[in-house]
Amino acid sequence: MRFIKFILLILLIVLFLVFVVQNTLIVEISFFNYKGYVPLFVLVLFSIFLGFLFAFFYFMPREWSLRRIVGDLKEGVERLNRGLFLKAEQSFQGNPLTETFACYSAYERKDINKLLNFSSPICAFMLLKLHHIEEAQEKFERIIEQEPENLLALKGLRDINFLKGNLKDAVELQERVLKNCEKWDRENQKKILAELLASLYITSKDGDHAEKAFDVYRTPLTYSARILALADSEKERDAIKVFERSFEDGFQDQILMILLRKEALLTKLMDIIERRRDQINTIVLALVYLRLGLFSKVKPLLESLQDYYRTLAISSLSHREEDRMCAKILEESLKAWECVCGTRYKEYTPMCANCLRWNKIELKL
Repeated sequence: MRFIKFILLILLIVLFLVFVVQNTLIVEISFFNYKGYVPLFVLVLFSIFLGFLFAFFYFMPREWSLRRIVGDLKEGVERLNRGLFLKAEQSFQGNPLTETFACYSAYERKDINKLLNFSSPICAFMLLKLHHIEEAQEKFERIIEQEPENLLALKGLRDINFLKGNLKDAVELQERVLKNCEKWDRENQKKILAELLASLYITSKDGDHAEKAFDVYRTPLTYSARILALADSEKERDAIKVFERSFEDGFQDQILMILLRKEALLTKLMDIIERRRDQINTIVLALVYLRLGLFSKVKPLLESLQDYYRTLAISSLSHREEDRMCAKILEESLKAWECVCGTRYKEYTPMCANCLRWNKIELKL
């Protein structure tokens, strides 16, 4: 490597000498009232030197500024990695480019006032994660005014509208999210849209929402909404066919738990339930029988039930008022749905109100 550098240096010197020899012509120069004569190669070299000098003075302040920014960024990231969040935030202050890092630092310290002072969409998202919903909504709406297709703001407003029960607005926002999301995220966003449409059907009873949800993505909730919509439209045979099809996707347990309080509909599905009982979870089957008052069908299942469900079943079978009250309390306290964050729910919901994640709630009996 050193030999190559030496050769390049020699070549450069040779080229310079050739340039000098070929440009020894004396030329006249004038500047205001001064006149003089210099060799042409000196004039050329002086011009190049001046060009480099002007460029140096023009770009050097910018370079110093960039070096300071990079230095602060490096220092701040190192402090973040060491868990020194306040010191990290101090490194990131005063620079819009590093505001996102400052937001994360303020989020970890739960410094709401700092988050309110930042303008980054990430800060609005952090406020939402800390359940400061009104403040987050105000920031997201301001962001949407400036950047209508900002994905983070659209998702944040969708989540807020879902939490507030504004399902129609949540669906409209999710349609915009699906239109603008990246390719890797498209399937997940389709699933969210489908579950929002299914949830909207449950509150509005508009069969078109249930049909669209079922077409967009097949989930236990969209199956349930479709079955309910068909049954409500007196298309019982179609509802039964859709329920039977759910066994192919392995959603039967979740669907039965979602429909557990729909006794009239469960009665219509009993032929399928009895025919395919071997494919249904024993606990789910026992809960369906208990809901419909089919106590004779519950008794053979008692030995295979866990203590909680066995106690619930035995108390329900008893004729004593105290036992019936116990069964009612156990049933009311049953939270069969659990999010990955550990929060449990009595009824299925597409989004966890605690961690604000979608499609992470599963049936845990």
